[in-house]
Amino acid sequence: MPKKIGLRMILYLYLAVFLTRIGFGSITILFPLYLNAQPFQVGIILALYPIAEALSAMPVGRLADKVSRKRLHLAGMATITVLTAAIGFTQNLLNVSLLHALMGISAAMAAVTSLTLLGDATKQTSRGTKMGGFDLANLGGYGLGFGLGSLLISEFANSHYGLSEAFWVTSGIFFATSLLATKFLVEPVRSFELNQPGVRHRRIGARLRPVLPVWLGQTIVLGMYFLLPKAFASASFTVTRQMLIFLGVIGGLFALGAIVFGHISDKVGRTKIMIMGAIGELGFLVLFGWSFPNFLQYALYLAPLFFMASAIAPAILSYVSDISGKARRGSANGIYSVVLSIGMAVGNILGGFVAEEGGNQGIQNIFFVGAAILLPSILLTSSLLKRR
Repeated sequence: MPKKIGLRMILYLYLAVFLTRIGFGSITILFPLYLNAQPFQVGIILALYPIAEALSAMPVGRLADKVSRKRLHLAGMATITVLTAAIGFTQNLLNVSLLHALMGISAAMAAVTSLTLLGDATKQTSRGTKMGGFDLANLGGYGLGFGLGSLLISEFANSHYGLSEAFWVTSGIFFATSLLATKFLVEPVRSFELNQPGVRHRRIGARLRPVLPVWLGQTIVLGMYFLLPKAFASASFTVTRQMLIFLGVIGGLFALGAIVFGHISDKVGRTKIMIMGAIGELGFLVLFGWSFPNFLQYALYLAPLFFMASAIAPAILSYVSDISGKARRGSANGIYSVVLSIGMAVGNILGGFVAEEGGNQGIQNIFFVGAAILLPSILLTSSLLKRR
């Protein structure tokens, strides 16, 4: 593939994940108010999306190794666009639950193919840096999406159609992404190339197994984080200007760390950087939970720990593409997405329940339970890597 075309496609994938995460981030903020439901009900409905994504990710991954990855990606984006718009036409919990679950299947089609195409378009010697850029776009999109969701609430809460219009705006973002994909997305590896007799099909299960505990633990924690807005609202916690500055700083450090640690993983190895990042995440969870609501007093300790935590995703994303090869890359990313989706689903449900206690304790519970889950996952992954 010509270098110019490869760069254009990588930039598209960055833009695509950025725009889609803006959409998903805004939906996360919109759901609790749009549904007018209890925290555990919101958690369950949010969890339907990753559950459906988990059930469909492996079949989608296998399909991506057999048919056009671009067409599968386009189909996923088109379906997400329609389903998001449809949610704006109903507030019935059953209907929204069904539509949100179907969005999970569509998201699997878009996400698995995005990661597979990015792996196809990058070399192992620089893949960590490129995956760091992908994770930066992912995180930046979510962050902007949370802000957009809040803006849409203030803009449409009292309009004629209420928050339904916010979902239609979000659908428009997905539609724009679909149009960009049609124009800019190319396939570094054609489907007929993957099914040639001489193509090597690597055994990936044994090599993926050691890193899965940390990835599962991390995604459960991430799923619990999605319930923090509801927990803060239930606690009537006032966010000060100093807190917003601190959150902005550590968010910036996390984004920077995705690039920095992705690059470092190209030099020193994926699993070492991944374990280091998980230890940083564990320290952050314990210290933030223990110090809340006076966490600003420990800002100089919390910031570098959160910076370290940014190493996990780019290291694992690169590792998955490294070990799979082009013929099994879709299947490997399918397994990766299954773990991601299961972790998010468990985290959504668990976060909803542990936040039910309310007040500061509900917020602290999210961090302490997250730490209790992440610690054994680090120990198990470290043990499995030593035996390999």
